[in-house]
Amino acid sequence: MATLAALSERLRFEIGDQGKSFVETFRGDGVQTRFYLTVAPVDGNTMTVRVGSTNVSGTTSVEERTGLIVLASPPADGAIVTVSGTNFKYFTTAEIDEYVNTAFLEHARSTTDSNGSRATITTLPAVEEYPMILLAATMALYTLATDASFDIDIISPDGVSIPRTERFRQLTEIINNRKEQYRELCNLLGIGLYKIEVFNLRRISRMTNKLVPIYRPQEIDDASLPQRVRLPIPNYGDVTPESDVITRDLSMYAGDDFAIKLKFSMDLATYTPKSQLRLFHTGGRAQVGPVIVGEFVITKLRSTVNGIYDIIQLSLPGSVTKELPYACYYDVQLTDNTGKTRTYITGKVFTEEQVTL
Repeated sequence: MATLAALSERLRFEIGDQGKSFVETFRGDGVQTRFYLTVAPVDGNTMTVRVGSTNVSGTTSVEERTGLIVLASPPADGAIVTVSGTNFKYFTTAEIDEYVNTAFLEHARSTTDSNGSRATITTLPAVEEYPMILLAATMALYTLATDASFDIDIISPDGVSIPRTERFRQLTEIINNRKEQYRELCNLLGIGLYKIEVFNLRRISRMTNKLVPIYRPQEIDDASLPQRVRLPIPNYGDVTPESDVITRDLSMYAGDDFAIKLKFSMDLATYTPKSQLRLFHTGGRAQVGPVIVGEFVITKLRSTVNGIYDIIQLSLPGSVTKELPYACYYDVQLTDNTGKTRTYITGKVFTEEQVTL
């Protein structure tokens, strides 16, 4: 499972911008509060600043890009200010994280996890991590190339020539090589911006103006209920506002007991939770009707670790999971003591068929 920190470190390795430790000292004069480090950029989160033996890191501000530190109060005359931390060659931590996040949004715009949900950085398949880092590397190199584009060649009267534009040319070549490497991996693996996608042509009924549904192919002796394929529908420019309901798909194995804990940053003592599993959505989009295939057993768990929050546990016995279809739907609703109901979580439930009976 990838993390933003791990991917950022991998990007630094790819562009040769690994961190190096440093220690610098200054002497206070009773007036000056601003000190410039001889290295930049730096990592302000891991920097330690001491005045004598007193740690003042919490009250010191840092300009990571320039290496400027500003103390809250001037050190006494003759006091030794010791600064230690990590510096980099090109980019700050925030800049590297921004490249990784931007590359992820572009690379994984159509990537889903094993349950069909939109992939996140933590659920991004391992095979896609390196190609995504290549895309982030091209973004970082573009920034360096833009900076180098402002340099001009220097030719002195005595014949000395400094071709400063050579750096821009070299960066441009590296960018083109990285882009081609990213394109090749995407084509071979079928991922990312150069993914070869296969679309199903959807027929629209002339009588009802509705799309004709498509169902998953089944074996000839499979008598189970057909599973409808949920394909994206063109919005024709219509924009649907984002909902504050969290989408989280669940995966379980038929015949096994299932349990999952959900954390809420609120006191649930006065709330009544409820969660059902239905074959299809209720309302006007239902295909068969409000067919309930199960209902979660909900248990409240009180916790006060790292601040007050409550946990509810959703569980299903094996006798229920063994009868679940391949895919169904669920949500989690909370009703307060005034009778107001709000949905907090929704998603699909995928069930793998069991083997041993």
